[in-house]
Amino acid sequence: MARLSGPRCIAARHMAKLLGIDAVDAVVARCVRDVEAIDVHTHLLPPTHGNLLLWGIDELLTYHYLVAELFMVMPCVSEEDSVSVGDTAPSPDDFYGWPKPRQAELVFEELFVKRTPLSEACRGVVTTLSRLGRGEQLRAAVRLPSRPRLTALRDWFAAQDASDHLERVFRLSKLKYAGAGAAERRREPVNGASSHTSGGGALDGVAAAAADAAAQDGAAGRPDEWVRRIRPIYLMASTPAGFTYTPTAAGPAAAELLEGALLRVAMEEGLPLALKVGAVRGANPALQAGGDGVEVSRLDWLRTLCAGYPSVKFLVTVLSAVNQHELCVLARKFGNLHVYGCWWFCNNPSIIETTTRMRLEMLGTAFTCQHSDARARDSSSRPSGTAPAPSRRRLLRAQVLDQLVYKWAHSREAVTPVLAAQYRKLLEAGWLLSEADVERDVGLLFGGAYEEFLAK
Repeated sequence: MARLSGPRCIAARHMAKLLGIDAVDAVVARCVRDVEAIDVHTHLLPPTHGNLLLWGIDELLTYHYLVAELFMVMPCVSEEDSVSVGDTAPSPDDFYGWPKPRQAELVFEELFVKRTPLSEACRGVVTTLSRLGRGEQLRAAVRLPSRPRLTALRDWFAAQDASDHLERVFRLSKLKYAGAGAAERRREPVNGASSHTSGGGALDGVAAAAADAAAQDGAAGRPDEWVRRIRPIYLMASTPAGFTYTPTAAGPAAAELLEGALLRVAMEEGLPLALKVGAVRGANPALQAGGDGVEVSRLDWLRTLCAGYPSVKFLVTVLSAVNQHELCVLARKFGNLHVYGCWWFCNNPSIIETTTRMRLEMLGTAFTCQHSDARARDSSSRPSGTAPAPSRRRLLRAQVLDQLVYKWAHSREAVTPVLAAQYRKLLEAGWLLSEADVERDVGLLFGGAYEEFLAK
């Protein structure tokens, strides 16, 4: 008997489960809705880390996206009027000197009561509270005539056990596990960590370490120690604005740090190096983390790294939508480069849709479609009117746990129609597709390709 091969083999294997073009949308929607995703990079920390795990209505509303939106609509305040009295508009310094509940009440009044919460960050708060079963309390808060409006929501969150709430959020987000920068790693609990967290050791800011000569002198030894202590799955660094890299034995400080610390440890320990590219820290320093911006980055240095260090695996995400195409081209040329997520300013449905469509067309399923990277502003507080210490300013960032709910819900909604459209084009071209094919592909896009890349 003749052996079937190629398309005839596929047809024989999947004939009973082949999808017609009319069934594609429903099957893709179900698979994307139900898949357990891997959140490759977050700032999530387990409840054992106390206030480094942020959650609740006040944390949601004082997230730096919303603080930036608040000051877009507030009256401009001159330096002479920097101390607010009563209901006068606060300056950023005034605002950051307030207790967090007072900050949250102002954000809620300006962005949810006086205005319709149309922005993605505002809609995210609505989605999160609704999926937590707090939708009616949210609507009731909007109807209250004056501040405080958030007491009922605040009381509900205060009554929750942190560990139980973490389990609830992961269940609602349908996450298998989350990568955590600067926390316990691996999938088994370490030092009291939650089994939900795994991930990488973060050196958040090549710039910060490179700018301080004294810190740089000792930087090369520190990653080795941290690798031993936290057993990371990957190393991570954010590049500074205008970053470039030229291999040199005695060159720019950032290049020396990259070569002498991160790349050396990555090669010695067999660890991937994750890079986040394109942030402009402190574009408006008055807004603290809310004042960070974005730039179109040069990526020629990434090509140099991938070619010069073929044994090192690079996980890369870029902040500017303009850089997404060049990054895809590089990923096609270098098998040691894996593209992941729609980070920060790219984490809007319209950009997720456009970016995912391009990646599917250029990379197939060899990328990770999303990660949350949800974060709060700097975890260390400072008195009003004082500047953050440069060497410590951004070393500790805390995750707002509840944001996982909306970031993953909205991302799934954005990816679904894009993936379905690509499958319809494939069927129209004459391909045979089964439900099992879709389930496999969705699993790859939502974390399976990341795990395959790590296992290479």
